[in-house]
Amino acid sequence: MQVELHVTRGDITKFNLSKLFRLRSHLQLIAIILVGVAFFAWRKAERLGEEIDWILVVVSSAGGFAAIFVFSLVFILLNSNTKSGVLGKHTYTIEDVGFREQTAANDTLNYWPAIQKIDKTKFAITVQINAWLFHILPRRAFDGQEQFEAFYEALCRRVVEENKQG
Repeated sequence: MQVELHVTRGDITKFNLSKLFRLRSHLQLIAIILVGVAFFAWRKAERLGEEIDWILVVVSSAGGFAAIFVFSLVFILLNSNTKSGVLGKHTYTIEDVGFREQTAANDTLNYWPAIQKIDKTKFAITVQINAWLFHILPRRAFDGQEQFEAFYEALCRRVVEENKQG
């Protein structure tokens, strides 16, 4: 089973927004910022003899997370291009031994045990290889809902089969 598609900066943006509060790394970052801001507020209140305004701590933490998220997304988008194989034409193939990605920059075969997670959102199928590496297969790349679902189910079936054997 194979699909050809073109990954755009819009796809990367939608992916990152869809994973905003679903990735462990994002949740860890929020926790670190929250602890840091709370500690700073506690230390400041201790010196000034004031009570801590916890709403300010939460708002400051959210603002810090949003700023880091936007900065990271802008950095990712500015550094994504067709030369590196992030943007542009991708061919994804479900093979007996694994999931193959072919671009102008690479030809990569990820064996089934290497795939951590297959996910489906309303805009794409995502294949997670590790905490930072994802393949995005936008819904628009498929000829319809039936082909989209069939590709997703075939991916899931292969990963589950391999996990049973391994």
